[in-house]
Amino acid sequence: MIIQIMGNVRFQITLDPSTWIFDDRKEELDKILRNDADEEQIDFSDSKEWNRQIIEGTTKPPTLKSEKKFKKQQLLDGTFAICLKPFLEYAEPVRGEDAMITFTHEADTTTLPYDARHTFYAHFSRDGKQLYEDGLIDVLVIKEGEIETRLEHVSGIRFD
Repeated sequence: MIIQIMGNVRFQITLDPSTWIFDDRKEELDKILRNDADEEQIDFSDSKEWNRQIIEGTTKPPTLKSEKKFKKQQLLDGTFAICLKPFLEYAEPVRGEDAMITFTHEADTTTLPYDARHTFYAHFSRDGKQLYEDGLIDVLVIKEGEIETRLEHVSGIRFD
């Protein structure tokens, strides 16, 4: 299932949570809660990686770090989340920092301020499996290493 970012934005974005397992921006949920973000830089001392980067260009989403960092078993057993900040910024809300975001979840809605986007995480994998059979996600608001809010089974994101 895909999730659309729409509403009062310059660009409507379609999110496919099933692809995030290959995205370098994902983090293990327990690392996020420990405030232990991955700051590893890619070292191009190996010419094979450098050549790949030149030939393929800068990939969106980035995958090179994941290919090096996670072994296949970690991907099959891990619990992952990804920060929603870059996706929300790509949509470019017309109202800028004053925008409000409405998350549709389990036949309910919750509105949160756009300027807190750095705290919004999409929890998409638990123990190597999708959270829900339909592929939807939970949105977590994480502040100071604790889950402040959990929006379960999010099916839409709309800017007001």
